[in-house]
Amino acid sequence: MSELMTPAIIGVVIVIVLIFIVVSSITSKKAQKVEQQKRKKIVREEIKSYLSKSNNLKNVKLEYEKVYARKGPEYKYRDVFDVVVNIFEAKTNKLMATRSFEVEGITTKEGKKNYTTTWQVNKELELEDTRKRIAIAEKKVKLTKEEKKVLKEEEKLRLVEQKTQMKEELKTLKEVNSKQKNDLESKHQIDKAIKDTTVKFIPRRNK
Repeated sequence: MSELMTPAIIGVVIVIVLIFIVVSSITSKKAQKVEQQKRKKIVREEIKSYLSKSNNLKNVKLEYEKVYARKGPEYKYRDVFDVVVNIFEAKTNKLMATRSFEVEGITTKEGKKNYTTTWQVNKELELEDTRKRIAIAEKKVKLTKEEKKVLKEEEKLRLVEQKTQMKEELKTLKEVNSKQKNDLESKHQIDKAIKDTTVKFIPRRNK
């Protein structure tokens, strides 16, 4: 009897494990989908904000045409996307334009295990160049050796520009921090000087 029970128990355990794996997989996919929708909404709002500030373009509706995550050594530690959107007039739903943007997610650590990603629009891109670059990356367009060489040179140039920009931003940030530090030190010195030159009033009793 016990010999018959053992395979049955093993079978039940296997079924339970399989059910657990399937349920976990479904839950994980649902969570990823929710997170993706949330991310798309945030990026959409960032693009709207960018259009409002740079082009004074307001009351518009955006629909994604293409979102492509850039790949390569230079993007190993950066989440950079080429985002192509169709811009519609909110009231009439009329297509106004199609534009492309470079969008980056900057992740910062908050606490031991918590991470927060802030999305920003780095710049607007040339639409046809973006579409072509995406098509090439997805291998929908075949290039000649010469075209591949030119593309590599362009990527190198873009990487150099990005590094230069990052260095400039870092330099500016350091200068701001240094100025704030100097201002704080000056304030402390002034406060100390005032304190040192202030005569403390000590009441005395007349004898």
